[in-house]
Order: sequence, then structure tokens, then C-alpha cells
Amino acid sequence: MTRYATKALLLVGCAGFAATGAGAQAPASASPEDIAALRAEVEALRREVAELKSARAAEPVAAAAPAAPPAAQASSPPAWKGAPEWRDAKSGFSFKPKGFAQFDAGFVSTPGPARSGTVGGLGYNNLGWNSRARRIVFGVEGGLPGGFGYNVEFNFAQGAVDYEDIVLTYQRPKSPLRVTIGNFFPLSSLETMTSSRLTSFLERASFTDAFNYNRRLGAAVALLDPENDRYTLTAGLFGQEINNASFNRTGWQASLRGTFAPTVGNARLHLGANFQHRVAQRDAQNVQYRSRPFVQTTDQRFVDTGLIAADGDDIAGLEFGAILKSLHLAAEAQQVWVRGYRPGRTFGPNDGAGGGLFYAGNPNFRSAYAEIGYYLTGETRGYKGGRWDRGKVLHPFDQGGWGALQVNGRLDWLDLGDRTGSGAGAAAPNLVDGGRQLGYELSLIWNPIDYIRFQAQYGHGSYRGGPRATTVAPGSAAPANARTFGVDTVALRAQVEF
Repeated sequence: MTRYATKALLLVGCAGFAATGAGAQAPASASPEDIAALRAEVEALRREVAELKSARAAEPVAAAAPAAPPAAQASSPPAWKGAPEWRDAKSGFSFKPKGFAQFDAGFVSTPGPARSGTVGGLGYNNLGWNSRARRIVFGVEGGLPGGFGYNVEFNFAQGAVDYEDIVLTYQRPKSPLRVTIGNFFPLSSLETMTSSRLTSFLERASFTDAFNYNRRLGAAVALLDPENDRYTLTAGLFGQEINNASFNRTGWQASLRGTFAPTVGNARLHLGANFQHRVAQRDAQNVQYRSRPFVQTTDQRFVDTGLIAADGDDIAGLEFGAILKSLHLAAEAQQVWVRGYRPGRTFGPNDGAGGGLFYAGNPNFRSAYAEIGYYLTGETRGYKGGRWDRGKVLHPFDQGGWGALQVNGRLDWLDLGDRTGSGAGAAAPNLVDGGRQLGYELSLIWNPIDYIRFQAQYGHGSYRGGPRATTVAPGSAAPANARTFGVDTVALRAQVEF
């Protein structure tokens, strides 16, 4: 309250009191002169009050302070990142529903001179055209107070519930240390650690399928570079898959992966290495390596080692990647050393080889791929945390543009054959004839907007040996492990994310 208002209130009070006194019946002792003086004083006070009111009205009025929002409106409205995300910065809680669906259709040719499958060919109904829901994933992710986070995903494709990433994480803001516990991929390669929503082809490189890279229950500790994203170093210890129905879950593996991502001129590089030591579970001490022909619209494997009696294996891999504006390059190589059992090996009452074949030595298998991709519409492939990430569509279809258009080419090599003994035999114990697969692949990817993808690819597989070679070419004079044939594949995918 200003000094003018205070004085005005005092004068008004005095004036009112005086007026009341003047309006009342004057005491008998009051003289006419006293009454006249009192009335004159009241009139003077009234004039001064009027002047003060005029001065008060001329002063600028201060803006009223905004009212505090009610408690129900303290949280900010949800942000949209493909789906609504609720976040409360004060408490640390956040919540975001998410999911994606992939629908595939494809064609796999029937190898051999006789396509009918009666003579010199394969008679399998799931060759030719087929379709499937590759993945239908729903989940949630978010944060909790104290640096904790969560990610839960379920896959409902094929009419059954399967498990994707189901993890609890801990990482304080800007801290280089992150702990992950739950069901996730065990640090096996650049391809494996990249989400299937963002790969260059419908399926990851052949070694992902052949070397049995699946999510496992485990824990990992990572050293990261949260400020510049230049390096990662992660070590983990894992048990069996989360959906392993056996009560004997004694199989385990230890994994280590490191990446370095410097910027050299205008290029962002990725250099990485990974290693895994895997132990088979006690009741089925065997390993098996096999792969589909670049698509999963068939369950046929033209390369397959069959079961090998073994304690487990060791795998080492090297990784390379580069991004230069709209161009990207990628290449990886992996080697498997099987710790096999020799013929004549006996097992205890709680152990078992599970029907695997015994070989004269330890088989070694290997795989590699090289890839090149280019955005015709100017985009750049995303990269974050030692893996490929989402790129940004520059001219979305809903804003009058054509979206993002990318072309990719890949050579994919997988060798599942190895001679383990000095004998001339073409089978165990001297030779593992799992076959060799060399793939030539092309893909075209169209993202009309960030969260929609249409993908088409062609692949030709050149095969040598393997479990189907004698069936495809029964009249060939070449040894079984040297007989060759080819398979063509065409595949399409429609994908939506939220």
C-alpha cells in the first residue's frame, strides 16, 4: 500500500468520524462557533481525500502475479517421439509406450535341375513364395528416480509370446558407467547390437543366425563416453535364454566388446572387437551351426554342421564402419573355435553329448560380410553408442517430400566346413561338411516418414557342399563337399514403429 492510500484511509476515517459527530445532536455546551469550525475542518478533509484519490488513479497499475498452478497441472504434457512420452524432471519418473510390426513376404527358389522335387531337387513346401509376420513387438520404456531405467518388450508374432529386450539399467546423469541386468544380446557384433528396425537388409549378417546369437539372461557393465560418444567398453556374464524350458540351465557365456568411433575429417568411423567364451549346458553338451538363405520366410538351411559333441566354443570378431555424409560402409569378420570331444569320450551320469558327432580335432568355422549403402535423398545414417541408430528423414512424405530412399549392397560369406583329421573320409571324424554359403545381396529402403519403412531385397546364394548337395546334384562326380548349386531369394517388408 502506498503512502497516498494510507493517508487517504486515515483522512476518510477522520472525515467520517467528524461527519458523524457533526451530524449528531451537538452537546448543549457546544457554541455555534465550535460547530462551524468543525464543519469547516470536515470540508477541508473531504477536499484533500478527493485530491489523493485523483493522484492514486493516475499511478500505473502493477501486473498481478500469476496464480500458482494447481497440483494436478504440475507435470508437463507428454512429448511425442513416435508415441507419447510422459516425463517429470523433478521426480525422475518417465514412461513411454512403444512397439513395431514387421510383415514379410518372400520367394526362395528350389535348387537342382528338377524343380518338381522328385529327381535331383528338393521337395519342400516352404520353398517358393511365403509370408509371415516377422515381428509384432509391444513394450514400454522409461526412467526411475536415482538413475534407474527400464525397457520391456514382448514379441507376439506367430501366435506366441516371445521375449525381446527386458532389462533394468542404472546410470547416473553424465556418468560413464552403466549397468544392465536382464534379457539382451550378449555383445556379439555391430550387426547384432543394432536394432532389427534399422538394419540394411531384412535379416542380419549370416553369422548372427549361424553362430546362434540370441538374447540371454545376464548382466553387463559398460564404460561409455556420454559427452562425445567416442568409445564403449562392455563386459558381461550371461546364462541361458529367458525362454529356455529346461530346468538344467547350466550353460553360460562371458562376453567382451569394445568400440572406438573417432571423427576423421568429414567421416565418422567405427572400429570394434568382440570376444565370447560359451559353455554348453550339462545335459546337452553339443553345438550346432546353420543358417537360412538371407530370409526367414523358409526354415530350410542349405548350410548346416549338424550336432557336434563339444564343451562349447570361443568366438572372436572384428568390426568396421564408416559414415561419410550419405555414404556408409560396414564390414565384420568372425571366427569360431569349437572345443570338441574326441571319439570314445564317456560322460558322467549328469552329463550327456545329446547325440552330437565326435571329431578327430577341434573344428573351426568362419564368416564375414562387407556392405556399402547410399542415401539418394541426402540423409545420413545414424550412429550412437557403438551401433547404427535412426537417421532423420529430411523431406517427409507428409510435408510434400519423397521421404528417404537408400540403396545397399552386400557380400556375405559363411564357411561351415573344416577338416579335423588326417584321414581321407568325407564325414566325421575327419571332416565337418556344413557347407559354404556366399551371398550377393541388394536392397532398396524407402522411409516416407521417420517411423514407416518399406524394404525390398534380392539375394543370390552360391553354395558348395553342405547337407543338401548330394540331394540337389546326385549324379555329380565331385565329392559331396565340392558339389555346387545356387539359390535365389526375393523379399519384401512393410514396417511401422511407434
